[in-house]
Amino acid sequence: MASDFIARIRGERQTIGIDIGHYSIKVVRVYHGRGGVRRVMTADLERLPVGTLVDNEIKEAEKLTESLVRIMTRNFPDISNAEIVASVNWASGVLADRVSVKIPKNGNEDAIIIQTAQARPPFDDQDNVLDYEIISRNADGEVKATIVAAKNAMLENWSRFFHDAGYNLDAIDVDIFGLANAYMATVSDEMADQTVALFNIGEKKATVGFIMGGFFHSSRTLTSGSMDSVITMLSRHLGIDAAKCHEIFESAGTASVEGFSEADVESAMQLAFEEVASAIEFGLRYFSSSESGDKPVRILLAGGGACLPGLVKYIADKIGIETSTVNPFKRVACDPQVFGAAGISESLSNVYAPALGLALRKF
Repeated sequence: MASDFIARIRGERQTIGIDIGHYSIKVVRVYHGRGGVRRVMTADLERLPVGTLVDNEIKEAEKLTESLVRIMTRNFPDISNAEIVASVNWASGVLADRVSVKIPKNGNEDAIIIQTAQARPPFDDQDNVLDYEIISRNADGEVKATIVAAKNAMLENWSRFFHDAGYNLDAIDVDIFGLANAYMATVSDEMADQTVALFNIGEKKATVGFIMGGFFHSSRTLTSGSMDSVITMLSRHLGIDAAKCHEIFESAGTASVEGFSEADVESAMQLAFEEVASAIEFGLRYFSSSESGDKPVRILLAGGGACLPGLVKYIADKIGIETSTVNPFKRVACDPQVFGAAGISESLSNVYAPALGLALRKF
């Protein structure tokens, strides 16, 4: 206890980020030292039994609890000196928008922003929990802010789940905010003000978030473009199951499929990529419509689908915008014992990206 107290006086902290998706639980622990020093001390994942989560709702609480306790016990036998941040999925009913308000002299800025938000549907729902982030202030008293709303019942359900599992959360965040934080905390200075689109390609859901001028702009849940949509397309054209699809993904597209040529497999992959590209184009149209036709200068992929073999090139060629992956671990120091001498692979870097963004928060 004394050593923990002294560490806090010195400005030292440890934050554990927990990102729970339909496919797996990801955890990342970051040490925060004096002078802005940050070091990844732990990164791990635990596969979830199929059906544990369905449409972001807990269907098998016992199985989810067992998986969470297993990964936490394996990595953190003592969590007394760490803050814990967990994310909920954006598709769980989280909303975000931007507001511009005029704050009179001696006016209550917090109250005016919240009242302005509550006057706009669907932020006026009494069951919403509201928060905001200031983007800018000018000399005339105009304040621009991003407002965020989440259902109180949803937050309570997740908070209760973690409490019942034996973990008290210091904060509940949103997966796309975690991804955005991982990007903004690791992007180079010369690119920090660029407008970029972050596409989180998860197992069952795909989400796009936009960063503009160094701040989170907005986000949308996409009806297609997830790993599941890719698997569905491959299954339809090649007659293979999800396990075989993942084998193809993990073998960089070189796995053979009985009864089909390499050209057949490649053709099916292109059709699947078209699904992802269509989802991305939909997200870009949404952004352009809110910003007078402006487009992001870069597309960055994250999540389990970010490193599907050939996807980055396909998106860049199809949409005509520079495309790569977020890959945030390349700019964060990691303890040598976490990933070994070879370091973390690009695919895992993108899988762990939201959890890293959560763990990069310091309280």
